[in-house]
Amino acid sequence: MVRSEKIKKPKYQDFLNQLASGSKYGVFIDDTGSPGLRSTPSNLHPERKSWIGVVVPPHQISEVLKQFPGAIEELYRVTGAKEFHFSDIYGGKGNFKRIDLQIRLSLFEFMSYIFYTYQFPIFVQTFDPKTLDELRSRAKFPEKLGQFDLTKQEDMALLFLLMRIKWYIEKNRQYSSADARVFVDEGYKKNGIAISIPMWESVFADGLICFACSSSIYPLQLADFAAFALNRTQLLIGKKELNSLDKRIMEILSPIAWNYQNIEKKIIQLDALY
Repeated sequence: MVRSEKIKKPKYQDFLNQLASGSKYGVFIDDTGSPGLRSTPSNLHPERKSWIGVVVPPHQISEVLKQFPGAIEELYRVTGAKEFHFSDIYGGKGNFKRIDLQIRLSLFEFMSYIFYTYQFPIFVQTFDPKTLDELRSRAKFPEKLGQFDLTKQEDMALLFLLMRIKWYIEKNRQYSSADARVFVDEGYKKNGIAISIPMWESVFADGLICFACSSSIYPLQLADFAAFALNRTQLLIGKKELNSLDKRIMEILSPIAWNYQNIEKKIIQLDALY
Protein backbone atom coordinates (compact mmCIF):
# COMPACT_ATOMS: atom_id res chain seq x y z
CA MET A 1 0.00 0.00 0.00
CA VAL A 2 1.29 3.44 -0.96
CA ARG A 3 -0.39 6.67 0.04
CA SER A 4 0.41 10.37 0.20
CA GLU A 5 -0.04 12.54 3.22
CA LYS A 6 1.02 15.98 4.39
CA ILE A 7 3.58 16.06 7.17
CA LYS A 8 3.83 19.17 9.31
CA LYS A 9 7.16 20.86 8.62
CA PRO A 10 8.22 21.04 12.29
CA LYS A 11 8.30 17.25 12.32
CA TYR A 12 11.20 17.34 9.89
CA GLN A 13 13.30 18.83 12.68
CA ASP A 14 12.35 15.84 14.81
CA PHE A 15 13.56 13.61 11.98
CA LEU A 16 16.86 15.53 11.81
CA ASN A 17 17.25 15.14 15.56
CA GLN A 18 16.82 11.39 15.14
CA LEU A 19 19.53 11.37 12.48
CA ALA A 20 21.83 13.44 14.69
CA SER A 21 21.62 10.72 17.34
CA GLY A 22 23.48 8.38 14.98
CA SER A 23 20.92 5.58 15.10
CA LYS A 24 19.56 5.84 11.56
CA TYR A 25 20.71 5.98 7.96
CA GLY A 26 20.19 9.22 6.09
CA VAL A 27 19.02 8.80 2.50
CA PHE A 28 19.01 11.87 0.27
CA ILE A 29 17.62 11.83 -3.28
CA ASP A 30 17.60 14.22 -6.23
CA ASP A 31 16.81 13.95 -9.93
CA THR A 32 18.70 14.74 -13.12
CA GLY A 33 18.67 13.93 -16.83
CA SER A 34 18.67 17.13 -18.96
CA PRO A 35 15.42 16.15 -20.78
CA GLY A 36 15.03 17.80 -24.15
CA LEU A 37 18.64 19.03 -24.32
CA ARG A 38 19.45 19.51 -28.01
CA SER A 39 23.11 18.63 -27.55
CA THR A 40 22.37 15.27 -25.89
CA PRO A 41 24.98 12.73 -27.10
CA SER A 42 23.70 9.97 -29.37
CA ASN A 43 24.31 7.31 -26.71
CA LEU A 44 21.83 8.97 -24.31
CA HIS A 45 18.08 9.22 -24.77
CA PRO A 46 17.12 12.92 -24.68
CA GLU A 47 14.05 12.16 -22.56
CA ARG A 48 15.79 10.00 -19.97
CA LYS A 49 15.01 10.58 -16.31
CA SER A 50 17.44 9.66 -13.55
CA TRP A 51 17.09 9.64 -9.79
CA ILE A 52 20.22 9.58 -7.64
CA GLY A 53 20.30 8.57 -3.97
CA VAL A 54 23.11 9.18 -1.49
CA VAL A 55 23.18 6.89 1.54
CA VAL A 56 24.87 8.21 4.69
CA PRO A 57 25.42 5.45 7.30
CA PRO A 58 24.42 5.97 10.94
CA HIS A 59 28.02 6.36 12.13
CA GLN A 60 28.56 9.27 9.69
CA ILE A 61 25.24 11.11 9.56
CA SER A 62 25.67 13.00 12.84
CA GLU A 63 29.02 14.36 11.64
CA VAL A 64 27.49 15.40 8.31
CA LEU A 65 24.69 17.29 10.07
CA LYS A 66 27.18 18.91 12.44
CA GLN A 67 29.56 20.11 9.72
CA PHE A 68 27.11 21.25 7.04
CA PRO A 69 26.07 24.56 8.66
CA GLY A 70 29.73 25.63 8.80
CA ALA A 71 30.18 24.74 5.14
CA ILE A 72 27.11 26.80 4.24
CA GLU A 73 28.43 29.76 6.26
CA GLU A 74 31.74 29.62 4.41
CA LEU A 75 29.94 29.34 1.06
CA TYR A 76 27.93 32.46 1.91
CA ARG A 77 31.05 34.35 2.99
CA VAL A 78 32.86 33.58 -0.27
CA THR A 79 30.00 33.75 -2.78
CA GLY A 80 26.89 35.17 -1.14
CA ALA A 81 25.04 31.92 -1.89
CA LYS A 82 23.18 30.02 0.82
CA GLU A 83 23.13 26.65 -0.95
CA PHE A 84 25.40 24.48 -3.06
CA HIS A 85 23.56 24.34 -6.40
CA PHE A 86 26.11 22.71 -8.63
CA SER A 87 24.48 23.40 -11.99
CA ASP A 88 24.56 27.11 -11.08
CA ILE A 89 28.11 26.82 -9.79
CA TYR A 90 29.23 25.14 -13.01
CA GLY A 91 27.40 27.58 -15.28
CA GLY A 92 28.24 30.69 -13.28
CA LYS A 93 24.57 31.52 -12.77
CA GLY A 94 22.53 33.08 -9.98
CA ASN A 95 24.66 33.91 -6.95
CA PHE A 96 27.68 32.48 -8.77
CA LYS A 97 27.41 34.74 -11.83
CA ARG A 98 30.28 37.01 -10.84
CA ILE A 99 32.33 34.41 -8.97
CA ASP A 100 35.74 33.59 -10.42
CA LEU A 101 35.93 30.22 -12.20
CA GLN A 102 38.73 28.97 -9.96
CA ILE A 103 36.64 29.61 -6.87
CA ARG A 104 33.73 27.75 -8.44
CA LEU A 105 36.00 24.84 -9.32
CA SER A 106 37.26 24.79 -5.73
CA LEU A 107 33.67 24.13 -4.60
CA PHE A 108 33.61 21.05 -6.81
CA GLU A 109 36.97 19.98 -5.40
CA PHE A 110 35.64 20.39 -1.86
CA MET A 111 32.55 18.27 -2.42
CA SER A 112 34.45 15.64 -4.40
CA TYR A 113 36.89 15.39 -1.48
CA ILE A 114 34.01 14.87 0.95
CA PHE A 115 32.57 12.02 -1.11
CA TYR A 116 35.98 10.44 -1.67
CA THR A 117 36.89 10.66 2.03
CA TYR A 118 33.62 9.39 3.48
CA GLN A 119 32.82 7.00 0.61
CA PHE A 120 29.08 7.65 0.70
CA PRO A 121 27.37 5.01 -1.50
CA ILE A 122 25.49 6.49 -4.45
CA PHE A 123 22.68 4.68 -6.27
CA VAL A 124 21.27 5.52 -9.68
CA GLN A 125 18.12 4.57 -11.53
CA THR A 126 17.31 5.77 -15.04
CA PHE A 127 14.39 5.17 -17.36
CA ASP A 128 13.55 6.67 -20.72
CA PRO A 129 10.43 6.03 -22.83
CA LYS A 130 12.11 3.14 -24.66
CA THR A 131 13.43 1.29 -21.60
CA LEU A 132 10.16 1.89 -19.76
CA ASP A 133 8.17 0.35 -22.61
CA GLU A 134 10.56 -2.61 -22.72
CA LEU A 135 10.17 -3.22 -18.99
CA ARG A 136 6.39 -2.95 -19.07
CA SER A 137 6.25 -5.35 -22.03
CA ARG A 138 8.20 -8.02 -20.11
CA ALA A 139 6.31 -7.82 -16.83
CA LYS A 140 2.83 -6.85 -15.73
CA PHE A 141 2.81 -3.55 -13.91
CA PRO A 142 -0.29 -1.62 -12.86
CA GLU A 143 -0.65 1.85 -14.33
CA LYS A 144 -0.60 3.32 -10.83
CA LEU A 145 0.83 2.25 -7.49
CA GLY A 146 -0.34 4.71 -4.89
CA GLN A 147 1.20 8.06 -5.85
CA PHE A 148 3.46 6.48 -8.47
CA ASP A 149 2.27 6.67 -12.09
CA LEU A 150 4.11 3.68 -13.55
CA THR A 151 3.44 4.79 -17.12
CA LYS A 152 5.93 7.65 -16.56
CA GLN A 153 9.69 7.11 -16.55
CA GLU A 154 10.08 9.63 -13.72
CA ASP A 155 7.83 7.67 -11.36
CA MET A 156 9.15 4.24 -12.31
CA ALA A 157 12.74 5.38 -11.88
CA LEU A 158 12.08 6.78 -8.41
CA LEU A 159 10.27 3.63 -7.30
CA PHE A 160 13.08 1.40 -8.55
CA LEU A 161 15.71 3.61 -6.90
CA LEU A 162 13.92 3.33 -3.56
CA MET A 163 13.87 -0.45 -3.93
CA ARG A 164 17.61 -0.52 -4.69
CA ILE A 165 18.37 1.53 -1.58
CA LYS A 166 16.03 -0.59 0.54
CA TRP A 167 17.82 -3.77 -0.56
CA TYR A 168 21.23 -2.20 0.14
CA ILE A 169 20.29 -1.21 3.68
CA GLU A 170 18.72 -4.59 4.41
CA LYS A 171 21.90 -6.33 3.27
CA ASN A 172 24.43 -4.07 4.98
CA ARG A 173 22.93 -2.84 8.24
CA GLN A 174 24.41 -4.38 11.37
CA TYR A 175 21.19 -4.11 13.35
CA SER A 176 17.63 -4.65 12.11
CA SER A 177 16.59 -1.58 14.09
CA ALA A 178 18.86 0.65 11.99
CA ASP A 179 16.29 2.06 9.60
CA ALA A 180 16.52 5.16 7.40
CA ARG A 181 15.05 8.61 7.16
CA VAL A 182 14.46 9.29 3.47
CA PHE A 183 14.36 12.79 2.00
CA VAL A 184 13.76 13.68 -1.65
CA ASP A 185 14.40 17.15 -3.02
CA GLU A 186 11.14 19.00 -3.65
CA GLY A 187 9.82 19.21 -7.18
CA TYR A 188 8.25 15.82 -7.77
CA LYS A 189 6.20 16.61 -4.65
CA LYS A 190 6.01 19.85 -2.70
CA ASN A 191 8.03 20.54 0.42
CA GLY A 192 6.26 19.04 3.41
CA ILE A 193 4.55 16.20 1.51
CA ALA A 194 5.37 12.57 2.31
CA ILE A 195 4.57 9.33 0.54
CA SER A 196 3.73 6.55 2.95
CA ILE A 197 4.75 2.98 2.10
CA PRO A 198 3.77 0.95 5.18
CA MET A 199 5.15 -2.33 3.80
CA TRP A 200 8.65 -0.79 3.82
CA GLU A 201 8.55 0.65 7.34
CA SER A 202 11.03 -1.94 8.62
CA VAL A 203 13.69 -0.17 6.49
CA PHE A 204 12.34 3.34 5.89
CA ALA A 205 11.38 4.93 9.21
CA ASP A 206 7.58 5.09 9.57
CA GLY A 207 7.40 3.98 5.93
CA LEU A 208 7.82 7.62 4.88
CA ILE A 209 9.45 9.15 1.80
CA CYS A 210 9.66 12.84 2.72
CA PHE A 211 9.91 15.70 0.23
CA ALA A 212 11.81 18.76 1.39
CA CYS A 213 13.82 21.75 0.26
CA SER A 214 17.61 21.61 0.37
CA SER A 215 17.76 24.94 2.19
CA SER A 216 16.35 23.24 5.29
CA ILE A 217 17.52 19.64 4.82
CA TYR A 218 21.16 20.45 4.06
CA PRO A 219 22.34 16.93 3.10
CA LEU A 220 20.02 17.05 0.08
CA GLN A 221 22.85 19.14 -1.36
CA LEU A 222 24.96 15.97 -1.35
CA ALA A 223 22.39 14.45 -3.69
CA ASP A 224 22.46 17.59 -5.83
CA PHE A 225 26.21 17.12 -6.27
CA ALA A 226 25.94 13.39 -7.01
CA ALA A 227 23.19 14.05 -9.56
CA PHE A 228 25.15 16.82 -11.27
CA ALA A 229 28.33 14.73 -11.33
CA LEU A 230 26.59 11.82 -13.01
CA ASN A 231 24.78 13.90 -15.62
CA ARG A 232 27.77 16.09 -16.46
CA THR A 233 30.10 13.11 -16.80
CA GLN A 234 27.65 11.35 -19.13
CA LEU A 235 27.35 14.46 -21.28
CA LEU A 236 31.11 15.03 -21.43
CA ILE A 237 31.92 11.42 -22.32
CA GLY A 238 29.58 11.79 -25.28
CA LYS A 239 31.34 14.89 -26.62
CA LYS A 240 33.75 14.59 -29.52
CA GLU A 241 36.17 17.06 -27.97
CA LEU A 242 36.67 18.43 -24.47
CA ASN A 243 37.71 21.97 -23.70
CA SER A 244 39.94 22.85 -20.74
CA LEU A 245 36.98 23.31 -18.36
CA ASP A 246 35.49 19.97 -19.41
CA LYS A 247 38.79 18.23 -18.74
CA ARG A 248 39.23 19.88 -15.34
CA ILE A 249 35.72 18.91 -14.24
CA MET A 250 36.35 15.32 -15.31
CA GLU A 251 39.57 15.27 -13.28
CA ILE A 252 37.76 16.59 -10.21
CA LEU A 253 34.88 14.13 -10.48
CA SER A 254 36.87 11.02 -11.38
CA PRO A 255 37.87 10.10 -7.79
CA ILE A 256 34.22 9.57 -6.79
CA ALA A 257 33.36 7.23 -9.68
CA TRP A 258 33.59 4.24 -7.35
CA ASN A 259 30.98 5.71 -4.99
CA TYR A 260 28.37 4.88 -7.63
CA GLN A 261 27.25 1.38 -6.74
CA ASN A 262 25.13 0.15 -9.62
CA ILE A 263 26.36 1.69 -12.86
CA GLU A 264 29.02 0.58 -15.30
CA LYS A 265 32.44 2.16 -14.79
CA LYS A 266 34.74 2.95 -17.67
CA ILE A 267 38.41 3.81 -17.46
CA ILE A 268 39.37 6.31 -20.13
CA GLN A 269 42.29 8.58 -20.91
CA LEU A 270 41.16 12.18 -20.89
CA ASP A 271 43.64 13.07 -23.61
CA ALA A 272 41.94 10.53 -25.86
CA LEU A 273 38.76 12.63 -25.76
CA TYR A 274 40.39 15.60 -27.49
